[in-house]
Amino acid sequence: MIVIGRSIVHPYIVDDTEPFFKTKQEVLALMTSNQEVYMYQSLQELSFDLNFRVNLILSCIELFNSGIQFRIFEESYCNEVFWQRTRLGGFQLRSGALPSLAIRDIFTNGKKYGTECATAMIILIYKALLSVYNEETFNTLFANLLLYTWDYDRDLRLITKTSGNVLPGDLVYFKNPQVNPAEMHWQGENTIYLGDTLYYGHGIGIRTKKQVIDHLNAHRIPNAFLSAYLTDLVTRLDHRVMSQYASPEKLQTNIALTPIRDDAVIATIGHTTAVY
Repeated sequence: MIVIGRSIVHPYIVDDTEPFFKTKQEVLALMTSNQEVYMYQSLQELSFDLNFRVNLILSCIELFNSGIQFRIFEESYCNEVFWQRTRLGGFQLRSGALPSLAIRDIFTNGKKYGTECATAMIILIYKALLSVYNEETFNTLFANLLLYTWDYDRDLRLITKTSGNVLPGDLVYFKNPQVNPAEMHWQGENTIYLGDTLYYGHGIGIRTKKQVIDHLNAHRIPNAFLSAYLTDLVTRLDHRVMSQYASPEKLQTNIALTPIRDDAVIATIGHTTAVY
């Protein structure tokens, strides 16, 4: 269910001709029908979450088509105009380079980059934020970017939960418990759920759940008997924190509400919310 303030509501998008209407409406419908509680302080915050998710999905498609390669950290490489490769295989923003231009370069000059899947997920999140922030805000927040696995900027806030319904734009993890030790980079795969049963993972492309599992299973020890599987880990942007930096000019979704109940008692423990 969706809760805005203390009200349980059924939101819907007013204009069915707006860009990516179908995807946004699908996300709203899933949120409304799920038992999980999706909590927002305002309609603007909900609009931000919807637009971020759509742009994250679009960024996955862009990165898939960019020419970027899958490489383990020891073999990573980057465009040295914007980035300096660290000794551990990460990418440190060069002094004087604008973070916005450096992130966009990965998508326009993908053949100059090679990295592994966790770093790719963070790159995708930054790119999606560029679509809902103005340039100055983005460059101020992320002035000293380091792209290296999950060591993301302190101003980027993510939430990881164990359990919950998966929505388009969620980051989920496939685990390969009997990975071949000679191919440890296939011990799992970070992916973003695109909707329509499809996932994007850097190094495997756009696949169904079964195809992701089959790919990981092909990299197990001989005579393995445990299959790879989709874990219950779900990672999302902390929309409450990150929405405060959004550019109003970039959030054009016109959302109306059908009220269901306006006297809900909300209880939140950690990242889990219950309604009474």
